[in-house]
Amino acid sequence: MLLDSNTKKVIDLVNMFDDLKNIDKIRLAIYLLENENFDINFNIKDIIILLKEVLNKLDPSYSKTIVNFAKYKHLLFFSAKYLELTEIEKKKFTIEMLFNIYETDFKDKQINKKINNRLYVYDYCYSLMNK
Repeated sequence: MLLDSNTKKVIDLVNMFDDLKNIDKIRLAIYLLENENFDINFNIKDIIILLKEVLNKLDPSYSKTIVNFAKYKHLLFFSAKYLELTEIEKKKFTIEMLFNIYETDFKDKQINKKINNRLYVYDYCYSLMNK
């Protein structure tokens, strides 16, 4: 974990997130980032674009179909648990989620390189926690 002062709810959710398949980690991250309303000075769109590029590489049909998030019941459960968090817990979970993705080995050199070079999780963390 990147942050020291996480609540039990955040730690439990991060542990559950860690158990997801790599493709589901990316799907959930995109969904949560597109739907969060944090007031930050950070271009979150770049992270979303990067994650969509990675998802497209992991699932080539992703860009050709409309994704019905309801068919991913375990991800709906995650988003429901996420909604139970306080604002600060949501920020901390988002940071930990992106840090988890940053540390994940996707078994693909191109994806790993892209994430390592363009997923600015430390900058994102700083922008969220210093607001």
